[in-house]
Amino acid sequence: MGRGVNLTDQLRTLLTRLKLQSPCGFAAAFQVAFATPRYLFQTYDEEWMNYYSKMGLVMKDPAVRWGFANDGIASWPELQKLDDNGVFDKASEFGLNYWAVMATSERNSKSIGAFSRSDKDFSDGERKEIFADFKSLHHLTLQGPAAEPEFGEMLLDLSIRHTHAKI
Repeated sequence: MGRGVNLTDQLRTLLTRLKLQSPCGFAAAFQVAFATPRYLFQTYDEEWMNYYSKMGLVMKDPAVRWGFANDGIASWPELQKLDDNGVFDKASEFGLNYWAVMATSERNSKSIGAFSRSDKDFSDGERKEIFADFKSLHHLTLQGPAAEPEFGEMLLDLSIRHTHAKI
């Protein structure tokens, strides 16, 4: 993101790019403390989000488990080995067939993201591009409400809207 672009515009641009890179949706949890994110953006289909929540899958989700234990980009075989509860099998019933999962930790802050598509696996280049945008969002959310007067309010508002409605 270049100079002269305010933090709110940077945030919107990055979220839009992630949505385009993840046609079946994504969940990105930023500034996670005690398993609760300060900011959460979700763009999955509402049916999947409702099922996931109703069934309490968050702590069974191999993407979440991997993200808490690692930083970087997870390999698909690594994630599948962690899926003792069939979360990915169930997700595929909702069209979520392929995943890019990543996590980063900086300044004592953890962020975890899971990105999905139905048509084909993500290439290494696509994963790296998503990871770069994800890390940029991590840095933006670290700036938080104190960065710009309206940025903190917009960050919370977008977190709510991206979690409860499509982009």
